Amino acid sequence: MKFLETALACWQFNIKNKASKHRFPLLKLPRVVLLECIENLDVLEIIVFSLLSKRAKSITKLIRWNPLKIRLLNDVDGTVNICLGLSTHPGLRWIIEYTNDDKSSKYPYLQTYLFGPKVNHFLGQWYDRNAIENSKQMTEHICEVFRSPISFIQIAKESLIEWIIEFQPTIPHVWICNSVILSADTLDRISKSLKVTEHFGFKSIGADEKIPFTEPIPYRSITIDNSHLVALSSILNGTNSNILLYNSKLTPMDINSILKEWQKGTKLRNLEFFEIQTFTQLDTVECTREIFKDLNYTVSFGNDGRPMTVIIDDDYHITLPEVEMVLNLTRSDGTILSIFGHYGVSEDEKTKIFLDLQVWRKQA
Repeated sequence: MKFLETALACWQFNIKNKASKHRFPLLKLPRVVLLECIENLDVLEIIVFSLLSKRAKSITKLIRWNPLKIRLLNDVDGTVNICLGLSTHPGLRWIIEYTNDDKSSKYPYLQTYLFGPKVNHFLGQWYDRNAIENSKQMTEHICEVFRSPISFIQIAKESLIEWIIEFQPTIPHVWICNSVILSADTLDRISKSLKVTEHFGFKSIGADEKIPFTEPIPYRSITIDNSHLVALSSILNGTNSNILLYNSKLTPMDINSILKEWQKGTKLRNLEFFEIQTFTQLDTVECTREIFKDLNYTVSFGNDGRPMTVIIDDDYHITLPEVEMVLNLTRSDGTILSIFGHYGVSEDEKTKIFLDLQVWRKQA
């Protein structure tokens, strides 16, 4: 990190003294020597070097870098972190932070610290109350230099939705924070304009929105917190493999419809795992009766081959709990849907339903 420390020191010095003559003519080195020097730089050092000039950027792009894993995290407090990783260095992370907080006047700054088994190298950028715009420009620059796409984006401001749709309309992972999606129309636009290949999640639709979202959400894995405006038809008509619904408004009758449609084999044909958290005024006996009404299920004790791990995406695996008993639905093709969970009681004395639906096949 010596080069980066020197570069930052030069930046800070040059801000105070534009006429400085104490500069090393790095770009005047022979091409072979210069490329070898650049190849041995740290990730943050490569980025800093590529920002020195257009020529520095062009030279940096001549090198075939290992693909970067780029994660753009916009938090609700306005902070934006660009988190970078390399598969060849799993214990290292490089983070460029943009903040709207003026607690520190020592920007830019460099900091390294241990976070569990990983080493994080932090580069704090200047305080100028323009964190989102600056982070977008830096992300575009990094993607271009390293020829790597964004793998994950967390969005806390609606403007980032429009930016990612335009800049990179196909992305593996997206998480949208609370009340960023203000209406069903916004969610519809995202569904039609942004292709999420692995996992899409959002916290809730705006509190003032009353119109339910009825269209399928066209992504392999979806997580929705405060999913009260996602209608049953959106779930039944979707092609999702993994569905995680928290604080849902699905009723025991809705769950019964989901189970029946799955067993018929006409809907939810891609389903692998479905986790539901919802509430009802019914007691546990009436709730159970409503959920399993007119269903032809069998009871299974212990584990007769059911997998204990669910892969939601390449970074998120769920280890399922050991349970004494599951209820099984079996389709005509031999596919099994195992149903297990438990009940609780909310503060307002409603029955809380925690239900897992797992699709699997017995091994021959």
